[in-house]
Amino acid sequence: MPRFGGSFAPPLSDEKLTGYKSMIDALPASALKDALATCLACCQKWWELPDSEGVAKAHPATPRMQVVMLTEANQKALWDLIPWKEDIANIQRLFDAIPTGQKELRKCAFHLLWHVVELDRDREPLTNDKLAPA
Repeated sequence: MPRFGGSFAPPLSDEKLTGYKSMIDALPASALKDALATCLACCQKWWELPDSEGVAKAHPATPRMQVVMLTEANQKALWDLIPWKEDIANIQRLFDAIPTGQKELRKCAFHLLWHVVELDRDREPLTNDKLAPA
């Protein structure tokens, strides 16, 4: 299941998405590669969309983070790309099995998964660049 807490992932960037795509493309065909590609497709689509704008609400774990829900247009654009909750749980199990020695692949996997979980909650992903100063 997704992990909860007061830490937040770093933001995505064009460079990270390009690097993740190259890393995923280089993997042999497998369930892991398919799961990574699913997460990447979702994140790439979100990255292309305009930021959702709306009323920001304080995050329950920390008032330093504001939660902004996805606009209806962004929800519709992502609908077919966000895995079902059960699939997200299965993806996490696949990612948990990535050996710790494959540090860059694990970072890629869990960075993408963080964003997918946030998008499944119909909100803009909470990333550490959006934290208000303490």
